[in-house]
Amino acid sequence: MRTLFLVIDGSATDAERTASSLQNIDRTARVLTATTVDGGLALLEERRTVPSLIFLDAQLPDGEAIRLLNEVRAGRSWLQKAPVAMLSTSTDDRLVVTSYKLGACAFLTKPVRTFDLRDTIRDFSRDPIAMSAGTVLRPGAQPAGNAADAA
Repeated sequence: MRTLFLVIDGSATDAERTASSLQNIDRTARVLTATTVDGGLALLEERRTVPSLIFLDAQLPDGEAIRLLNEVRAGRSWLQKAPVAMLSTSTDDRLVVTSYKLGACAFLTKPVRTFDLRDTIRDFSRDPIAMSAGTVLRPGAQPAGNAADAA
């Protein structure tokens, strides 16, 4: 299965810019974009796939970025293996520390430089995981095993 990236950014322009950079780095990758956490999760659930890497705008309104980190690590067990890289125009210490405490693998400053994306992909990207047909994708659900897990 080819690499799958999910970009969730409150700015459609920033999301497309990041997606374009990711596509230039890995021309075979599939890049999904959303401007909200719920929209991004819906894209994954629709495709029944855990992405190789999620790029998440840390400054989404109403604490949505923190909510997603919490869901990835605790609420949606099928997403626990998905690495999350935070994107932000701010380098506020509290935001950076909170992001890492909640399991972010990287914190990148926007506009994100291509070499930072490349390094993050190299260091943290995983093979995407396809959910089996019987997997129920709801908070607290455990995914059924698949061929990638058995290998």
